[in-house]
Amino acid sequence: MRKARLSLAAALAATPAIALAQDSEVIDLGEIIISGGFTPIESQRYGRSASVLTSEEIEERGITSVQDALRAVPGLMVNGSGDSYTQVRIRGAEANHTLILIDGVEASAGDSEYILSGLDTANIERIEVLRGPQSVFYGSNASAGVINIITKTGGIGTEYGGSAEIGSDGYRASARASTRSERGGISFSLAHDEDDGYDSSGSGGEEDGIRRTTLQLKGDYLVTQRLKLGFNLRTSDEHYDYDRTDRFATDAAGYVVDDPTQFSERDERLAQIYAEFASLGGRLKHRLSFAASI
Repeated sequence: MRKARLSLAAALAATPAIALAQDSEVIDLGEIIISGGFTPIESQRYGRSASVLTSEEIEERGITSVQDALRAVPGLMVNGSGDSYTQVRIRGAEANHTLILIDGVEASAGDSEYILSGLDTANIERIEVLRGPQSVFYGSNASAGVINIITKTGGIGTEYGGSAEIGSDGYRASARASTRSERGGISFSLAHDEDDGYDSSGSGGEEDGIRRTTLQLKGDYLVTQRLKLGFNLRTSDEHYDYDRTDRFATDAAGYVVDDPTQFSERDERLAQIYAEFASLGGRLKHRLSFAASI
């Protein structure tokens, strides 16, 4: 009994020291803001099914494309054929039931679907994924959910950077520059991917490669303490090769036929101008915008 009492006393004596040691280690996880509704809100206060991928997380994992980043999000299924065609489904719904926004501009709507192959992560600030019926905020085009892709604007001052990767089958390069003051700023980004690919037919013929170039220019300015004006321009050009199929083939080896003349172009244009007015000390924001994507 004496031994038991001594052990208990020793444990009680050590408890305050352990508690003090734990209290002295404070880890700040930072604040993550999402725009799951009409007004941005801290993610911890958002009581709906949402996931956020930050640029830091994407960089730490070494992810270079948006479609690869989305593969890590629960409730999403990302599939496709090669690098030139990718579909995203939320909770088992069809790909055209997912609304994809790029800086608040609809990249797909209604019965159409957006092909994510032209999106590089070099200029991505964060990716927000909203799943389930709470996507009603964004209309009937988002019956399965919303993927909101937000690009970087840069911090106060002048920032610039870039990256380059070279391999045996191609290369990837990106560059970014921005300048910003307390009242606003402007940013520019460039990304180019070139993949030599491989011969899809397996007959040792022409390699079916893919090339993408994306340019973006965006800016905003605080005209008054309440009124902000801004714009966003984005263009992406993609060229990819593919082989034709022979529906009269008698075996599996002859179904895909090497054909150097087969290729396709995918061009994307996005533009937005907007005015934003804040009231009630910034708690309520009114936004008037004109946006188009083709």
